[in-house]
Amino acid sequence: MTSLQAAVSAAATLERANQQREHWSTATGRCRIGIFGNGMPETLIAAAGALPVHVSLGIAATGHPIEAVIEPFVDQEVRHFLVGLMNGDFSGFAGIVFARDDAPAMIAYQYANEWIRQDRERGPTPPLFLWNLVHTDTEPVRNFNRIQAEKLFAFLDDAGLARPSVSTLAEAADAEARRADALALLQKAVGVTVDGSTAAIWRNAGRFMSAGEHAELLTDALGSVAEVPAQNTRLGIVGSPLACPRTYRMIEQFGTIVCDQQNFGQMWPGPGNARAPLDEILGATAADASCFRIKPTSAYRAALVKNIIDAKCALIICQLAQTDDTFGWEIPALFAELDAHGIACINLGFRDANPDAGWLERSSQLISQALEVGK
Repeated sequence: MTSLQAAVSAAATLERANQQREHWSTATGRCRIGIFGNGMPETLIAAAGALPVHVSLGIAATGHPIEAVIEPFVDQEVRHFLVGLMNGDFSGFAGIVFARDDAPAMIAYQYANEWIRQDRERGPTPPLFLWNLVHTDTEPVRNFNRIQAEKLFAFLDDAGLARPSVSTLAEAADAEARRADALALLQKAVGVTVDGSTAAIWRNAGRFMSAGEHAELLTDALGSVAEVPAQNTRLGIVGSPLACPRTYRMIEQFGTIVCDQQNFGQMWPGPGNARAPLDEILGATAADASCFRIKPTSAYRAALVKNIIDAKCALIICQLAQTDDTFGWEIPALFAELDAHGIACINLGFRDANPDAGWLERSSQLISQALEVGK
């Protein structure tokens, strides 16, 4: 196979993995631990000998009685996950870990536990675990976070996995470091040989495979892409988690998404993944400013502003899930800070997980108007 053939094959593999999502990992034959939400260091699971697989981006094909009790404010990804979980779609997983940092993950964990506790109708479900890390740096907090790690290791032990050792943590962190390097190369290519839509697909494909495999595929795939037509407008995205290719394509009619600051964007993987030993993993994860629970709370917005300025964005596009109860509070202060730096902002308002043609058309008009005003 030539280098060009290898590159084309890698790009196609990343596309398929993103389309198949958590089902991509089925054929690996490896023990799998599901992860719902950002904030859980995949390194800890990989070091125990399992494949970490994200489960919050899937689409459930069939319904389930649990839908009757899911309240209207619940995020769409939570609905799809709960239906799949209760239909037995995750019966092949050794367990599922929910990141307390992630608001939809916490809701999913609570609904799932209560339904199971009441012994309501369901297919086979794996054990569930809530990962609860505190995001500040004091000795009591460091001790608390170590205890959380010990609880996770006990959960993994019950699933038949090994306790992570110094050597397996270092090996898993090395694979994550290779992935981080490959993702950095991918980001450098955005607007040059890759558009933001493709970057998002290739990045999120890694949620369903090992860090080492993801790093290799990204490195190979970057050799397959053609030069992207020059775009003068550098765009950024903030707001609710977004993984809809049609929305990305609509936005990139107006430029290139060079700064993707939402939970399904550049905020993953977290900074603790490429660290070792354990205390460094926990410390870096606790200090992750992309988490809403970071202390002080101003650190979250400060990190957003810095990333947007560093990316030299001309326009920031905010979009919110219909059920958003987290990011919306940040909008006034964030927009005011960005305006002070001469960066225009537009809020597209609320949307469905996969917006319809009407929302996309209205949003296209709003972006066009915002860019005209900025000329």
